[in-house]
Amino acid sequence: NMERPTKPCWACGSDDWWLTPDGRWLCGRCHPSPNPESTPSEEGSGALAGSLASALPSPALEVLALRDRVIKGNDKLFAAWQQIRELPGEEKEYQWDRWNEGQERLHNLCLELKAKGYHDCLYIENGKKIRSCLSEPRGFWCQVCPSSVAYWAQELMNLPGRRVSKAKQPEFVPGQTEFLEKLGEDN
Repeated sequence: NMERPTKPCWACGSDDWWLTPDGRWLCGRCHPSPNPESTPSEEGSGALAGSLASALPSPALEVLALRDRVIKGNDKLFAAWQQIRELPGEEKEYQWDRWNEGQERLHNLCLELKAKGYHDCLYIENGKKIRSCLSEPRGFWCQVCPSSVAYWAQELMNLPGRRVSKAKQPEFVPGQTEFLEKLGEDN
């Protein structure tokens, strides 16, 4: 039985947690409960975790099942991508077409997941991301993501690299300035 998190959500700072049927705690702001009236969120709810799956209405279970299908779809598409890029010629083209069809089907499943109220990263457990969007060791990345939070953008901004302060922005030299000004003129 997992304990209710004692720290606020790392993404939004909320202390509103709810327990999923599979025993995971999710942030109520980042992952709104599909059924807030019937989902335990108090400290004493841990005793209910064993019978939670039978206590939750079927819509909540449908959302979790759909989320799991999208996760498996992401994994399958990534594995297929790794295999297809090694194929020769026409076979490669044929398999890319099939891969694109699979990606489109997965996109539609993801849209259905969002329509059912799931709007966060597929890979968050107990308020923490368990997979990176950009630097996963296997090279994995999600083909679809229902998240309304741009985690990939946050990760991109936190990558090491050269930062240029606004005070040190490069200035255009006179020739560049004249060229850029002429681009807008009709000759």
